[in-house]
Amino acid sequence: MQDARVYNCEQRTGVRRGSRSHAVLKQNLPLWILLLACVLSGCGYGLTPGRVKPGLESVAVPYFENETTEPELEVSLTDAIIAGIVADRTLRLTEENQADALILGKITFFKIQEVFFAENRQAQEYEVRVACEVSLVDRATGDVIVKPTTIRGKGDYFTDEGPEGEENARKEAADELVRAILALVIEEW
Repeated sequence: MQDARVYNCEQRTGVRRGSRSHAVLKQNLPLWILLLACVLSGCGYGLTPGRVKPGLESVAVPYFENETTEPELEVSLTDAIIAGIVADRTLRLTEENQADALILGKITFFKIQEVFFAENRQAQEYEVRVACEVSLVDRATGDVIVKPTTIRGKGDYFTDEGPEGEENARKEAADELVRAILALVIEEW
């Protein structure tokens, strides 16, 4: 009977009793138990949604105001924020008239600037910088849940990357803003 149990254990784990692997597993058993406890207790990123104010389950994101001269920036940035909220899954995205709260914002700064020059004084690298003022407001009462806060995002690109490089840098700046907005709305209430 003993041999059958050993065989079944070897068959399930692929580790033969008395082998070097078995000794390593047995020697590090407390470490494996601790690791398993951490995983099962929720330690780790992405296992559970973030914290939100009690009663806050849904948000709406009206188009941000664009106080810059960059056309259509409010459309691409608001769309990126919406995509970030959907991907995060902590809050449900709804229409304005059904939301518990509104994420309100205005784009206050946009600039593409040279940051590195070659020996011939030609720009080799550019930086896209964007700043927004964001707040979270209770739709029903108008109470401010998160006061207006300025957040910034940036992205870099090299001239040899062409128009795709600038587009990727804009996306990188928008992604930074989205992460900051989610942190502000989900954790800072």
